[in-house]
Amino acid sequence: MILAPNLVTIPQPNLNAVEGTVKEQIQTAWSELQVVSEKPNVGQDELGEAYGQMGKVFHVYDFFDAAEACYENAQALARLQFAWPYYLGRLYQGKGQFKDAIPPLKIAQELRPNEIPVLVYLAEAYLADGQSELAKRLYEKALSLDSSLAAAMAGLGKIALSNGDFTMAIHSLEAALELQPQATSLHYPLAMAYRGVGDVASALNHLREQGLGKPNVADPFMDDLERLKNGELMFWRRGNQAMNEGRYADAVKLYDQMVTLAKDDPLPRLYLGNALATEGNLKGASDQYRQVLSRMPNNSTAHYNLGIVLLQLSSEKEAVWHFRAAVSTDPGLQLAHFQLANLLMRNTQYEEAAEHYTRVIELNPNNELARLMKSMALIRLKQYASAKAELEESVASLPESADLASALTRLLAACPEPSLRDGPRALLLVEKLLKAQPSPDFELVETYGMALAANGRIREAADLQRRMIATVENAKRHDLAALLRRNLGLYENGQACSLPWRDNDPIFVPERGKMTLILPKENLRMATVGSISP
Repeated sequence: MILAPNLVTIPQPNLNAVEGTVKEQIQTAWSELQVVSEKPNVGQDELGEAYGQMGKVFHVYDFFDAAEACYENAQALARLQFAWPYYLGRLYQGKGQFKDAIPPLKIAQELRPNEIPVLVYLAEAYLADGQSELAKRLYEKALSLDSSLAAAMAGLGKIALSNGDFTMAIHSLEAALELQPQATSLHYPLAMAYRGVGDVASALNHLREQGLGKPNVADPFMDDLERLKNGELMFWRRGNQAMNEGRYADAVKLYDQMVTLAKDDPLPRLYLGNALATEGNLKGASDQYRQVLSRMPNNSTAHYNLGIVLLQLSSEKEAVWHFRAAVSTDPGLQLAHFQLANLLMRNTQYEEAAEHYTRVIELNPNNELARLMKSMALIRLKQYASAKAELEESVASLPESADLASALTRLLAACPEPSLRDGPRALLLVEKLLKAQPSPDFELVETYGMALAANGRIREAADLQRRMIATVENAKRHDLAALLRRNLGLYENGQACSLPWRDNDPIFVPERGKMTLILPKENLRMATVGSISP
């Protein structure tokens, strides 16, 4: 275990009066913390995450002292993690300790300068502590990011009121109330502002309407805490464990319970959809993803996963639409670019396919297949010089790739543009590949024949081609023999090959890959999980 500095002892709350399910949730989280703590050579970030997750469980059930200690440890261990100082600051704020809330909220704001909830709640802490000028700057910054932010307008209204600027106070508070009429607590400062300008009637009207409602700020981080309260996290963890152990039917049941608890929140349906798809219920998975999109039309995860399921259901046209939507919403979603490029390639839309393969390569320069397929798209577009340059760069970047080297060899040996051919180099490359592969496939042997012919060794190329034809015919592969006879005819007529790949070569029609689903970037706002590849 890491002996990091400044770790504090976690006070153990009395759980005797706690409901059974809550007690189980707390004990499960505590056990998970102990497992992580006892791991040999555990990293500080991992241990900090475990303390932070434990703090969240304590926090949501109002065990504030225990939560505070967990957050302090999490912050000490993972200093670049935004969540833990933010939760610590919000915990202090919830207890009315505004001065104590300021330092952790300042750290959170430094880590995420444009996070609106942080700006607003740090401003509130400053305002409660009498630092109105600092609060004003933060409210103004929040409004620059979201001009319809009622909480920031209300804060500026209160500051204007305290400064005796009653006109500005009225303007800001009225605007906030118009956006959030349920924020009835604003009627009181608004009444004071109207009294300040001598409008007694309006002041009395607002005094009569004052209540307890406060302007709210969308805060996914605090929403996360509320999730824990309904047991959703417990089903999520058990569902994840079932998925990892291959118990897909159990995972479906657990995620379904999570969906029930989540009510109108569509994100848990992504987990349920993935479990259904992995179990083989593609129609059920499709229904879940569509329900997510009915509420979150720009959710890239739902678009991508639905596209994957539609591929399995042979609905390629609709899959293309959803992959397009996925990359439009999230340009960095590499898997969606790749799937879309493959589908476009299958549908002879080579120019657009090349664009998406390019994006995959930008996101992952080591993606060998994307590099190969981009070159094939360029070849179909008859952009042979660009294809050659692409293959040259790819072979230089990934020198261990036999497929890329073989593709470059073919193009050098049989490019339709004679000026781009380089027979001697093609022969050197293919001989190197043959030495590295004691049992080469027939495509590589065919490439060898092309290279021989490109160097004027036509008779050797013809003899090699005949031996290949005899071999595949003995294996009852008469389809391959028919394909090989075309080049044999060229060699027998003393001609080299000028077509590196036949128009109907399978390389131009990429097969559907395995079903690779992803989990939401929102992570149910509970954790980050990798992809599921059944």
